[in-house]
Amino acid sequence: MSRSGQALPSASFRDAQAAKSMSRLAQGVKLFCLLGALVILLGPIAFWTNPEWVESSARQQLHRPDALLQLDSGARLLGWLSSWLLGGVRLFALWQVWVLFSCFQRGEVFATEPVLRLRRFAFALVAHTLASPLGDTLSVLALTIGNPPGQRLLNLGLGFEHGFSLFFGLIFWAIARVMFEATRVAQENAEFV
Repeated sequence: MSRSGQALPSASFRDAQAAKSMSRLAQGVKLFCLLGALVILLGPIAFWTNPEWVESSARQQLHRPDALLQLDSGARLLGWLSSWLLGGVRLFALWQVWVLFSCFQRGEVFATEPVLRLRRFAFALVAHTLASPLGDTLSVLALTIGNPPGQRLLNLGLGFEHGFSLFFGLIFWAIARVMFEATRVAQENAEFV
């Protein structure tokens, strides 16, 4: 009984409530993963099929308003294909989050599968750090490869967001390592009992 005289909920009731809460959270995260995947799949199509949008973005990225850009359908197709380097990494990351929260939904937290998925998510964040500037470089190259010699551009830029992605990738990798050790210790303890 609590101080107010009311009975406290039983442990099984609290466990059932926690399981329901985790299930709702997992469903919400998985819904965001689906929405994110739709944006990753449809966003580049909307971008690369609009020559004005491509030109505006490329000029802003290059900081050269006078740059000669090829905006024909072939150049934009190459640009769209180059966007899949980063899009593929992002879809891989979302898939890892989807499976991770599916594990949590089933009550698997300190088990091999969620630790593996968290480690792969960390890898995807680190890969994102490399794929992002490389994808931007390939996009610019796709829009200038048809230019005459001397007017082709190669643009490689690293920004704060790339360091941010690397930092969080390493943090998640460290968390996955700690969870792996906790899982290993829990399994060893379970074998002794």
